[in-house]
Amino acid sequence: MKKLFDEVAADRSEGWTTEVNLAEFYYKTCEKFGREVAELRHTSIRHSKISVLVVDKRLTHIAGNLKCIHKGKISLADAYTVAAAKILGATLITTDSRLTELKLKQTKLLDIP
Repeated sequence: MKKLFDEVAADRSEGWTTEVNLAEFYYKTCEKFGREVAELRHTSIRHSKISVLVVDKRLTHIAGNLKCIHKGKISLADAYTVAAAKILGATLITTDSRLTELKLKQTKLLDIP
């Protein structure tokens, strides 16, 4: 995963996320490592070269439609991730094997030990 962040930091790749996914990331980090670590990691992403896609009606419509079609198979945050990848024409990079299995977008699965 570090290699991916290095690629973005060196301007060899673009990195994107959404506000919804940042909220999910903050929550999961806080849950596992505490608020202090969550704040630090959240701030690190905000100050990195990763661009944050704001939630707008197009993104929300696509995410909502994905959630409707795939019901219990995809979380709302994941629906926003897939919607963003569709809008940007990007490869979806995820640690969630369920997103790879759904084959909603070209996906690269990261294995985090």
